[in-house]
Amino acid sequence: MGSQRTISKYNLEYYSPDMTVGKYDMPSIYPTLYRPEKLLGFNQLNVANYSAGIHFYLDDYQFERVWKRPAYYIDKLKQFDCVLTPDFSLYRDMPLSMMIWNVYRSRLLGQMMQQLGLTVIPTVSWADKRSFDFCFDGLPSRSTLSISTIGVKKSSEANKMWQRGVLEMISRLHPKQLLIYGGEVDFIYPEDIDVIYYENDNVKRLRGL
Repeated sequence: MGSQRTISKYNLEYYSPDMTVGKYDMPSIYPTLYRPEKLLGFNQLNVANYSAGIHFYLDDYQFERVWKRPAYYIDKLKQFDCVLTPDFSLYRDMPLSMMIWNVYRSRLLGQMMQQLGLTVIPTVSWADKRSFDFCFDGLPSRSTLSISTIGVKKSSEANKMWQRGVLEMISRLHPKQLLIYGGEVDFIYPEDIDVIYYENDNVKRLRGL
């Protein structure tokens, strides 16, 4: 396995430096085609709706513990229908090194989960054009991917950067299926992509649905 430093027994047992790609050695995730009927936030694990997929479209502090205790939480996530990879934040004013680190952490956890038999759907996120140099590395092509529209409508600049990232993702990865969390945004997807929308479950709870 080489001299890779491990954060848990799962890293030692399942992670290999041969399973990385790109300039920054991002752990790679293999393709899958899967459509969960429902997505549930990681902060609702105690709801025990095991027919749902788990998403991480939350503030980072709510799931940072998964990075610190991956063995413990992967065992819990095994019970659910599928899991999206953790959506560690990327901000335009964030140092580049921190953005690379957050993408790396998301890919590594996703790779570990796959190696342990979970159905994993990669979450795709980006910040600005600089992040395009690494934010798509390790992601599968012609697969199911997930993106979020949360915050996209806050400003025209945010919307423009989101659309630019979506176009870049489509150009590089050619997804067959997109799971879009957070509601619809005015954007025309290629006809050969199966697009599925999931409402923000925090908004649903506030509405009492």
